[in-house]
Amino acid sequence: MRKTAVAIALVTALLGAGAAKVGASQKHPAQPAWTHVVTYGETLWGLAKEAAPGKDPRATVDLLISSNHLQGAGIRPGQRLVLQHR
Repeated sequence: MRKTAVAIALVTALLGAGAAKVGASQKHPAQPAWTHVVTYGETLWGLAKEAAPGKDPRATVDLLISSNHLQGAGIRPGQRLVLQHR
């Protein structure tokens, strides 16, 4: 009888934890990565404004630099940039 009670408590706890994870993931669904191949004349500032319209582009520029392991804000045509949305 005690083993059954422990098993029921364990299953209930695991189901509750799983439900909490599902609920949390539904509140904040994972955003896909945004990939872009740079064309002539594009800048990180312009791409940041395109990626997050209406927001201050500075944070997005910083995210582009860090996500792509860039040494600075300079980009070149043909370069592939990835931005994981946060």
